[in-house]
Amino acid sequence: MSLLFALWLQASPDVRSVSWWLPHSPELRNIVWWGVFTLNLLVLGWFLYKMLFKGAPLDLPASLRRRGQAIQEQIREAERAHQEAEARLRATEARIANLPAEIAALTQAAEREAEEEYQRLVGESERDAERILQQGRMEIEAAAKLAQKELQRLAAALAVDLAAQRLRERLTPEQDEGVVGAGLASLAEGRPQ
Repeated sequence: MSLLFALWLQASPDVRSVSWWLPHSPELRNIVWWGVFTLNLLVLGWFLYKMLFKGAPLDLPASLRRRGQAIQEQIREAERAHQEAEARLRATEARIANLPAEIAALTQAAEREAEEEYQRLVGESERDAERILQQGRMEIEAAAKLAQKELQRLAAALAVDLAAQRLRERLTPEQDEGVVGAGLASLAEGRPQ
């Protein structure tokens, strides 16, 4: 709709000719038309002023001064940000330049820690091995003592068996009765033989 109206206004030779409300005399028509046009401009200017300046008094030099100060403050802030960025850049470049030395120091520290850990593990392993050897020796000694006691018991049993066998071989039935009788007699008297 507004497009049609705009086309209609473009097609008309003069806006004043379509204004039916304007007086018919050309001089008066021009005066009224210019008055309405001026009033429209004033309303538009007042509306823009309220929108842009929010009702603040229009003081162009002060406004330009404030704008200039704001621009200068933004420039100073940009310079500070630039200086801070340059300082961070220099610090980063220094760290990058010092990076091989830091890597070498970290490598040395890691090697030193690895060597200390290796020595600790070797010492711990040696202590464990010594403890296991000591425990093995104690078990061997206990087994040797047990074997020695078993051997002594076996030797004693063999000696008793051998002595009994020799006695049986050498002892005649008459001697056997005499030994048994002497043993019984000593028991009867209450004294061991």
